[in-house]
Amino acid sequence: MAFAVIAHDYPDALERRMACREAHLGRLKALAEQGLFLGGGVLLDDDGKMIGSNVHLGFERREELEAWLEDEPYVSEKVWEKIEIREIRIFNPA
Repeated sequence: MAFAVIAHDYPDALERRMACREAHLGRLKALAEQGLFLGGGVLLDDDGKMIGSNVHLGFERREELEAWLEDEPYVSEKVWEKIEIREIRIFNPA
């Protein structure tokens, strides 16, 4: 099952985001090695400022995703203020 995690940052989160960015990316790389990271990136405002994240993950169950989020540095370090999780279908043109 594929999920989109759409997360909006706290207004003052930039310094905290940069401080734990490598840990966040390391966790995504580990998921990629397991075939669970499907894509994603940063959300930008109209001026190109980072305001959040969009991550597509392929966990079998939502509970697995929620367990992964419990240890996510952007959650524990208060980077992400609002997190929306949606089940999605990834388009595969092949």
